[in-house]
Amino acid sequence: MKSFRHLASYALALCFVPFLFAERDVVFPPPESPHPPPALAPPNTENGSEVTDILPDPGPAPRNDQGRSPPPPTNLTVIYKLQYGETLQYTQADGTKQKFEQWKSYPNDADRLVTRVNRDLADGNNYQYANKPLVSDGFDPADIPILYMTGDYDFKFTESEVAHLHKYLTDGGTIIFNAARGRDEFSAAVAREMAKVFPQKKFMRLPPDHPVFNSKFRIRQVLTQTSGIQSSLPVEVYSMDIGTRAAAILVPMGLGASWTGTAYHAEGKHIVGEGAMRLGVNLVAYVLGSTTYSRFLAQQFPVYTDKTREGDRFRYALVRYSGSWDVNPGLQNSMLFSLHDNTKINVDFAPNVVALDEPALRNFPLVFMTGHYDFELTGKEAKGLAEYVERGGMVVASAAAGLKPFDTAFRREMDKAFPGNKMIKIPPTHPIFSAGWSSIDKVSYTANALSEHPDLDSPEFYGLFVGDRLAVLYTPYDLNSGLNGESNAYAKGIDTTDAQRISNNIITYALSH
Repeated sequence: MKSFRHLASYALALCFVPFLFAERDVVFPPPESPHPPPALAPPNTENGSEVTDILPDPGPAPRNDQGRSPPPPTNLTVIYKLQYGETLQYTQADGTKQKFEQWKSYPNDADRLVTRVNRDLADGNNYQYANKPLVSDGFDPADIPILYMTGDYDFKFTESEVAHLHKYLTDGGTIIFNAARGRDEFSAAVAREMAKVFPQKKFMRLPPDHPVFNSKFRIRQVLTQTSGIQSSLPVEVYSMDIGTRAAAILVPMGLGASWTGTAYHAEGKHIVGEGAMRLGVNLVAYVLGSTTYSRFLAQQFPVYTDKTREGDRFRYALVRYSGSWDVNPGLQNSMLFSLHDNTKINVDFAPNVVALDEPALRNFPLVFMTGHYDFELTGKEAKGLAEYVERGGMVVASAAAGLKPFDTAFRREMDKAFPGNKMIKIPPTHPIFSAGWSSIDKVSYTANALSEHPDLDSPEFYGLFVGDRLAVLYTPYDLNSGLNGESNAYAKGIDTTDAQRISNNIITYALSH
């Protein structure tokens, strides 16, 4: 999965834009000003080439109230549209200078979106929005789960804004950025400024199976308009993640004109018609459905400060690589606690992380690997992995949140590291399930996994063998979220109890082989 690279050089150039004056001249007109005649906006209906199906509502059916009046809806402000930036100035063709506030692109966009959210979700709440300055004293995600920031022009966060956003996002909040009319200038500034908020993270393009595209409507393609030309294209959305949660979301094509029902600028890049509205509803539904998971990730996880212990104690390591390897905070403690509590095996709770090309890899009989995006092993990492397995080590891997990009990449990289040795499906009768710490023939999966495969009820694992020894064990479903007790409503994985049973079986099997 490619990161947000096509604006990287542009973002670097913008680092040198001066922000010294109260009124900065811009060369692109604001939405409210006269501009060249746009192409006619299509009717606000779904285009025939769009694939945007309504998903079945997974919630319980409403109860029969026997004619009684329903309770009044609860008013909840869920979105703050951020006031930010400067007073800008644009010179019209006749020389008239127009001054305007940078943040006010499409003043009614959030209002129109929330109105549509209330109609489509119809969950008993009356969702609302408000405007608030980004330079305020911060935001509490428990009160406001979504910040929304839109515009057409370059901007720059202050140090206090960077600090406020970092705290808000790590505490469980979500920010949605949209280039109001698809201007690369705005999107490049988002990429640059968010690198200040999370220096170790980068924007990644979300895959088609991500819940952002499936939370309410199933969206695969949308009708777009670029420089007046319309075409149907896959949806382009980028994210900086915390865990597997999309915490900072960037939509680089404009949504504002469709949300407000106004004309599309001839030089803009827009998502048009019903597709834009459905994507907006999906974004809000995704965030609201992630609140419990957000609170889980926001907690303070125990930090192990003791030294590693000598003696006959089990220890393992997480594999560090160039992809999203560290998406389950506190996993090692959860896994080892379950093992010790259920099997009484002595464990070393000191967390261990190792790269596949490090000599320290040989110190661990078992390593776990996960991720949810595409990745590629280096030549040294592939060689180190093959040597580790040949010497007797075992690799256990699972696709975080059950997302397809990691599944595709893991299978591809195993083919590179072990040419001619293919992974095969492991039957439930294999000793790792049937003769381990606990006999496992049936497995409970999350609702999100069952929505795609209703008949799924057995361990879905694949293995790579060296001789007769199981050396690599892999599942395309999420094992670690259940093992870690994460309440991730969107994860396609194994439920907590069975995830712990499988983990204990895997470890006891590895120790005995």
